[in-house]
Amino acid sequence: MELQVTTQALEPIKANLEDIRQYVHNITVRYHNVQYSDEDMKTAKADRADLRHLKEDIESKRREVKKLWNAPYTAFENEIKAITALIDEPVALIDGQIKDYEARKKEERKNSLRAVFNKWNTLGALINFDDVLQEEWLKLSVKESKAHGELLGKLEQISKDIAALEASIEPEYRTECLAAYCKTFNLADAMARQMYLKTEKAKQEAALGVVEALPKNPVHNAPEEIEEDLFAEPAKPDPTNYPETRRFILTGTAAQIDEVRRFASERGVKMREIF
Repeated sequence: MELQVTTQALEPIKANLEDIRQYVHNITVRYHNVQYSDEDMKTAKADRADLRHLKEDIESKRREVKKLWNAPYTAFENEIKAITALIDEPVALIDGQIKDYEARKKEERKNSLRAVFNKWNTLGALINFDDVLQEEWLKLSVKESKAHGELLGKLEQISKDIAALEASIEPEYRTECLAAYCKTFNLADAMARQMYLKTEKAKQEAALGVVEALPKNPVHNAPEEIEEDLFAEPAKPDPTNYPETRRFILTGTAAQIDEVRRFASERGVKMREIF
């Protein structure tokens, strides 16, 4: 059944619009090029108030006519909304059942994909199901066989990529590069990670000056006992053995700077930070 509306055509609203237009024109034309001096600000405010009152009188009548004009439509609209509300109730009931069905089917599809993953995943804990899963595979419009096939293809590609990484990445950077790959499964990004790590290492070594690792507790040979000659002239002090104070700026990681501190301490060199 179709909603049929039977009503007479609406006629234009009749009003003395031309008289009002001429009246407003006669008033406003006086102010087109008006200029007020500082002493005339009281008059300016009064003129502004008069014009605003004139506008409000006209606007008030417009709103009154609009309300009357819309009254039949507002009543009609409320009746229509009451009728369509009768339709909304069963729609909501059916919609809830459809969504419940789709959620169950989605979970079933996810479980079937998980079973395929567990059966054919040869990489163990290196990758996990949720990272490999694609939402597209859970849609009811996608056949289960197609989703299974794409998952197997994904696992095969990941295995090839990881084999390529293990063959080309140096052992020092392999763990971090593999971790980076398993986040996005982007082989190019994982390969680039090694270059980034190498560059950062080179910067750190260059900034530190390649501090060599030294034993933390060096063993010093006991000095030989020398018989003292009480009548010999005292030895002149060696000016090269006087303590000196020099200032350096160290640039490196916290661990590297701590290594320099330990080296200085073991050699009896006093160091302090300058702020």
